[in-house]
Amino acid sequence: MCLEVLAMRKALFAAVSLLFCVAPLRSQAGISKVKVRVILVDNDLNQRPVPHLTVIFASDSNNSDRARETKTDFEGKAELQVLPGKYRMSTPQGVDFQGRHYAWEMEISVSDESVSVDLSNDNARITDPTSVEPARKVDDLTLMFQKYQESVVTVWSEIGSGTGFIVDSAGLVMTNQHVIGPSELISVQFDPLKKVAAKVLAFDAERDVAVLYADLSAFPGAAAAPIATAHAGRELAVEGERVFTIGSPLGLKKIITSGIVSKVETRAIISDVNINHGNSGGPLFNSLGEVIGITTFLVPGGNGPGVAGVVRIDQTLPVLAQARKKMKDATLPSARLLPVEPSDPYPLDSLKEMSKPGKFDRKPYIFSVGGFDVALGTPVLQYELQGEVGHAAAQEKGKRTKKRNEFGQSTFEPLQDLHEWAEYTGEYKPVLLVQAAPQLRETFLSVLGRELTPAIEPYAGGPRMKFRTDFYRMKLYCGTKEVEPIQPGKAATVVNAHNSFVNVTDATYVGIYSYPPDAISPFCGKVTFQLFSEKDPDKSESKDLDQKSIDRVWIDFRPYLAAHGSAGNSP
Repeated sequence: MCLEVLAMRKALFAAVSLLFCVAPLRSQAGISKVKVRVILVDNDLNQRPVPHLTVIFASDSNNSDRARETKTDFEGKAELQVLPGKYRMSTPQGVDFQGRHYAWEMEISVSDESVSVDLSNDNARITDPTSVEPARKVDDLTLMFQKYQESVVTVWSEIGSGTGFIVDSAGLVMTNQHVIGPSELISVQFDPLKKVAAKVLAFDAERDVAVLYADLSAFPGAAAAPIATAHAGRELAVEGERVFTIGSPLGLKKIITSGIVSKVETRAIISDVNINHGNSGGPLFNSLGEVIGITTFLVPGGNGPGVAGVVRIDQTLPVLAQARKKMKDATLPSARLLPVEPSDPYPLDSLKEMSKPGKFDRKPYIFSVGGFDVALGTPVLQYELQGEVGHAAAQEKGKRTKKRNEFGQSTFEPLQDLHEWAEYTGEYKPVLLVQAAPQLRETFLSVLGRELTPAIEPYAGGPRMKFRTDFYRMKLYCGTKEVEPIQPGKAATVVNAHNSFVNVTDATYVGIYSYPPDAISPFCGKVTFQLFSEKDPDKSESKDLDQKSIDRVWIDFRPYLAAHGSAGNSP
């Protein structure tokens, strides 16, 4: 009878499973399940499950999974879904059990099928609990930074850089309009290695908001930031609330700064959160981890960092709606990774070794192309120019020092501290900087006026000058191949000088492009610069660089390239 009842129950269960689709289904394509069980055996050989143990899975392969974590339940079991690949599994806090501390760390390979991992006495790292450093306690702000930093990017334009944040995983990035300005070349950078092209979909200059479009598939870890919404009974922020922002000031490393809300206005939020150079366009998060605004400007204070002005996020929603509408018909920019600046500095020891006493020859670094004066900037040139300034300052100090020799050799070394700090500040970057500055020329009326002025009457003031042209774009060719710049830029320059030597009031753009350290080399055969002006953007002025300049630039970068195995058989 019992067997018959059991058989009937099995048949009934099978029927119900079929009816309600209870039968186990295969996991989502490309997703695997990892099951973890943590059990320790005590001194009496009894099995003891380990509950509430944090287990972290960090991707050890080139896939899109970031570090994930889970906790064991009361039975010592946990599970999570990950992409196939190699992972490093660890328990950072471990567990104290019968006078010993148990922790686990191992590599596991996850295939398309489910994987089961047992953690026990046999595969644990066992230590004395008194020798284990207590687990660091972190607050909510730390956890939010770890969570939302993946939504922040650096925005590059021809006029500089700022911060942006992802508002839609389909490729929308929000920033300040003044970060991009009139730039035609825009890119977004997720980390030191990944940068892609972007373009403007919508902007509002009055509110200082712009929405960019970029292919985020090159940033597997990217995530959209949650946008706060205000409605009846719920404000975006309240005065006194703790807020924080994530940005990339003075470089690409994402940092967090926090403060409190000082005042909430109709179109802006005022806070004491510190907005450093490069933070403009970044997200301001409230205490719930929601974006409530865009960090836009800083009003310096007399005795402190000042206050920050933040555009309320609800003021940006019409611009975001326009961008989403235009995105349907817009062409997604290429996901091709663009050149990035090397993350390591130029070796300072090599700079010191290459520095020679005597007058430094600047001629190989300077030449003219059409109406432009062009300068090639290398770490060696920068080092030498700063050295000249320092030595000149030291000589002036020496003139003011009486009986210097009576007190022994002077200890004043103007560049010593600079050299010590340069490596940490990234002052000597291993990039080739090319500056193209429009030349000044005397105006026709000025020349005519001087010629018509009687010789007996001195000409009033200096000659009237103006810029011959305005910079638009630059191209560099190594042989027949165009060298892609790391960062194409241009800076507005205003000159207002009136004296007996010159009389000029004018403004123009100066081109400042950065290139990889191997952009110019003897192996190019020929190195050509092409410069384009705003007046005639389709016509270029060309210049083939002479061999002396090519060799000088190559020698300057050779120590860095040799350290990276790419110096070749340089002359």
